[in-house]
Amino acid sequence: MLQLGYFSALGGACLLACWIAYKAYQNRDATGARPLGVVALATVVWAGGSLGLALSTDPGAELRWLQASYLGMTAAPVAFFLFALEYTGSRTLLTFRTVAPLVAAGGAFLGLVWTNPHHNLYWAGVEYTAVGPADIATTPAIGFWGFVLFTYALLLAGSFLFLRYALTAPDLYRDQTVAILTGVAAPWAANIPHVLQVMTLDLTPVALAVTTGALWTALSRYQLADLGPVALRTVFDSIAAGVCVVDSRGRVVDVNAAGRNMLDAPSDVIGVPVQKIVPNDAFYEHVQEADGERSILSVGTSPPDRSPSATRYYEIRVSPLTLSRGGEPGRLIVVNDVTTQHRQQEQLKNQNERLEAFTSVVSHDLRNPLNVASGNVMLARENGTGDHLERAERALQRMATLIDDLLALAHGGTAVTDPEPVSVAAVAADAWQTVDTQAATLIRRTEHTILSDRSRLHQLIENLVRNAVEHGGKSVTIVIGDRADGFYVADDGPGIPEEERDAVFETGYSTRDSGTGFGLNIAREIADAHGWDIHITESAAGGARFDLTGVVFAEGEAYPPS
Repeated sequence: MLQLGYFSALGGACLLACWIAYKAYQNRDATGARPLGVVALATVVWAGGSLGLALSTDPGAELRWLQASYLGMTAAPVAFFLFALEYTGSRTLLTFRTVAPLVAAGGAFLGLVWTNPHHNLYWAGVEYTAVGPADIATTPAIGFWGFVLFTYALLLAGSFLFLRYALTAPDLYRDQTVAILTGVAAPWAANIPHVLQVMTLDLTPVALAVTTGALWTALSRYQLADLGPVALRTVFDSIAAGVCVVDSRGRVVDVNAAGRNMLDAPSDVIGVPVQKIVPNDAFYEHVQEADGERSILSVGTSPPDRSPSATRYYEIRVSPLTLSRGGEPGRLIVVNDVTTQHRQQEQLKNQNERLEAFTSVVSHDLRNPLNVASGNVMLARENGTGDHLERAERALQRMATLIDDLLALAHGGTAVTDPEPVSVAAVAADAWQTVDTQAATLIRRTEHTILSDRSRLHQLIENLVRNAVEHGGKSVTIVIGDRADGFYVADDGPGIPEEERDAVFETGYSTRDSGTGFGLNIAREIADAHGWDIHITESAAGGARFDLTGVVFAEGEAYPPS
């Protein structure tokens, strides 16, 4: 009767596990279905091998059935652990570096089992007792106990993952996890007595079939195939905002994909103090200051190999994490990259400032020369003298200059989207021909080929040359030279006082009555449109020097020293 019951239990375990493997295959795209299918197949092999061992009467065949059943014994705990990782939201750990060592270790133990007659490292002895359904007795050796530690470690790790999730998961998932834990307990109850040789019959494959049934029931009955906990991980990683969870000591507990990209966090960021992965100290201070009620705009420094225009802007919001039983074990940090929005706001601000400047020019600067021209034309008609016409002509020329500068200023704020390789020396030579340079001298000490909009680079250099000639006199010497990160335009004129160097870039600023006040402002707008920085220093000859930095060089361009 005992034998019949044992045979029936093993046969039923095989059938149940086969059915679950089939259902898992049908729903293979569902969360956890694939590793569960492997657990079911391993159960079939284990139970089938145990049944063959029980029915066999030949000692050699019994040993082969026992060795075959180890395929299932080895695969089952590995697949169970992988299922636990996927189900509890630790899918990121399912990598080659995680799975390969487990498979290799299982293969090594199988090798010991199948080659045991040659070394007796797994079983010190194998005896045929002709007692009970499985009349073979083994004496454990070091390999056997190593295998026990290996399988129990995997089962313990998987059970721990489920237990931890059951204590922390939302109420929606706790019933399902408890159902799985109930199934997990079955193999423990059956295997431990057999390993300790308290019970001769090995009911572990039968208990494992019960476990696979419980797992599948949880997946199907509670619809975890559609709403599995891994969905939480998927949603977490798909959020466009950077999300970082830190504990009460400021260590990273978890971070989503967007957060890793924004913070350039390493793959092994878990456990690292959050202060070490934020862009700078100011960013970290803002993390400390922000709260769930308000957000803080923080500026992250640009990478060393990129221009300052590559600076990123972030919006930070920090919320405390609270437990249902009280206490705040950590904080949730949400970071949004608002660089695009910030730059759009800055662009809109600049456009509004230009619009105000245009309004001022149209209402005042253009009106004055227009009145002068009209008045002098009227006087010329009355008395016929040429002086009045000359004054009118000068007024009209000034109006034309103002209109050209206004158009250039309007175009200057548009970002350069399709730069091409341009020789700075060649553009400087062309720009020199379009300015009334009088007796001025141009020295070209540049060999750079840069990525730029040629027309706008021509306009930038033209404005800097015109500024040097207008303020430096007829015989001023202008030098255009190379920098490691761009180029410069310098002269030997009177220079620009340090306290005025920021003001000269403002719209309408001019120290000459005949100046429009737009030349240097246009130069800065063109530099900004390229993503460059322009700043003023004193030249080696005591004049003004305009440095253009953050320039992108054409492929193959050399980087001479400053």
